[in-house]
Amino acid sequence: MSLLIIDQLNAGYGKLVVLHEVSLAVAPGQFLAILGPNGSGKSTLVKSVFGLTNIFSGSIKMNGTELLGLATETVGRHGLAYVPQRDNLFTSMTVRDNLLLAVRKLGRHRAKPALAETFEMFPILKERRQQHAGLLSGGERQMLAIALGWLARPRLMLLDEPSAGLAPLFVNEIFKQLRRLCDEGITLVVVEQNARSILRWCDAATILRQGRIVFHDTAAETLADEETVKSYLGVGLQGSR
Repeated sequence: MSLLIIDQLNAGYGKLVVLHEVSLAVAPGQFLAILGPNGSGKSTLVKSVFGLTNIFSGSIKMNGTELLGLATETVGRHGLAYVPQRDNLFTSMTVRDNLLLAVRKLGRHRAKPALAETFEMFPILKERRQQHAGLLSGGERQMLAIALGWLARPRLMLLDEPSAGLAPLFVNEIFKQLRRLCDEGITLVVVEQNARSILRWCDAATILRQGRIVFHDTAAETLADEETVKSYLGVGLQGSR
């Protein structure tokens, strides 16, 4: 049974339709990469799941519950967390204060152990806990944003370009951490430009072009289908983790 089912989705902004008849199923515990050139509708897809676009027609179901028409905060209560590319933390607050703000939502008795668990899961954040979030490196900021999403205890995390602008070393660290979260039971749908890197960590890939799905396969088959994927993405996929 699929955890997330998107069926014949047409969505966009204002009167502009960006996504056209998009259908997609995500299995529990899957790490799915959403790939495609700029302007293909990748970010619009994850924003639509979280209720941040105009939906013209179609269906989005999470664990059998229709999400369309629900307020964003209500969507979150159904087990979803969304980590946007920008504005995903409070830069004027310390790392610890950002995390404390998130763990308070778990209740007084769960807050302290949740903070301790976060520092164990993300050791770089423990090292930087007294530093203002705005002074972190790009990779460290993304780790904090992912941790904040994880603290919502979601069944499904939606991430928009988590490796954007990062040095190669941090790109692999980000994907390694996401793989770890997935292996612990969180389903991931990750919008990403860096196809070469993410395909060595994810389970499957979907490629969008001009708002339509043009390719979907396992990560291994996607890597093996070099010429077909290059025709959609304009880049080769060879390289190592």
